[in-house]
Amino acid sequence: MKLHIVRHAEAIDPSPTMTDDYRYLTCRGRTRFRRVAESLKKCGIDPDIIISSPLLRAVQTAEIVAETLRFAGELTILPPLADGFRTSQLREFLQSIPPTRELMMVGHEPDLGIIAGELLHLTPCSIKKGGVITLKIKPAETELAANFLWLITGGGKLITNYDNAMTRLGGGHAQPKETSDE
Repeated sequence: MKLHIVRHAEAIDPSPTMTDDYRYLTCRGRTRFRRVAESLKKCGIDPDIIISSPLLRAVQTAEIVAETLRFAGELTILPPLADGFRTSQLREFLQSIPPTRELMMVGHEPDLGIIAGELLHLTPCSIKKGGVITLKIKPAETELAANFLWLITGGGKLITNYDNAMTRLGGGHAQPKETSDE
């Protein structure tokens, strides 16, 4: 299964008058993420399910990608993605859904970077705003592990070279062991 881990696009800064739940995407964030979504479209991304944090900036990011990819389903709001989401919760979610070819998960740092790092058996990564890391995972395995497929930067640039991607993500450089095909 392909897992697309998407960090929300650039949002307005926190302020005393705006609670974190309602921070929305900036015009620049929307524009840049549309380029990212177009890059995903060119890669042939076709998610079966798109899950999103309930926070406004994540939902808006998920809506942009769903519209660009002409996603036929409904977005699934997963409240734990708002804060503190971990690999164990991802595993529980994967066990609760039918077999899936592609899952897109839209959320926040540092949670997404921690998950990507754990799946790749690296130190935690840091996904930039609007960035997407795509991994191949085997949800049925006892230990959830992944192979790196590609990174799309917050500006829409596709990076397929593992070392270049890890440099951008700030993760370690050891190539994880290859998992077998599905």
